[in-house]
Amino acid sequence: MIPDINLLPRVDKRQSASKNLYILLTIVVLLLVAFFAFQYFKIRGEIAHLRSEEQQVIAERNQLQEELDSMTVNTGSLKQSIEFVETISYPVSPIIDETIRLQTGHSYLREYTFDAKTAEVTMDFETLSDIANYLSRLTGSAYFQDVQVSSIEHFDPSDREEEKDTTNFNEIPRYEVVFTLFINQQYLAAGGVE
Repeated sequence: MIPDINLLPRVDKRQSASKNLYILLTIVVLLLVAFFAFQYFKIRGEIAHLRSEEQQVIAERNQLQEELDSMTVNTGSLKQSIEFVETISYPVSPIIDETIRLQTGHSYLREYTFDAKTAEVTMDFETLSDIANYLSRLTGSAYFQDVQVSSIEHFDPSDREEEKDTTNFNEIPRYEVVFTLFINQQYLAAGGVE
């Protein structure tokens, strides 16, 4: 008979389970360390890039500030500013009143705009002869040095879709005219009296 001799030490199953746990924890810790190292180097690179961009922006800001400082601006005094505004400002109500007073029958003021030397008036007329009549009245007015017709557009006042396809003899097509009026500053400053 052969004797049953086992020279290998007895292994508890608890030892192998704790060994597996240590191996698993070591792998998790190594993965966490690798992740944090990767994040550290990535963020460090981004910080270096942002610092270089910051230096470029600061240099550009300094250059623009130098350009702004080198520009000479004559601000003048408050009295000079008031005199300047008074010389270029003018009352607009006499001009609007004059354009309305000179209107022919069945013409309508649509809109107007002003700048320092001109006024632009948009009006609606029924006929071309009304436009010519109004233009001659404006030319004869002392409020304006020159009058120009900027545009004449033909439009149909009907907004109904069913009538656009058919000819409607009850409505007369109209003309939208834009006039550019060159203002007579001396006459206007004198209050409409020469």
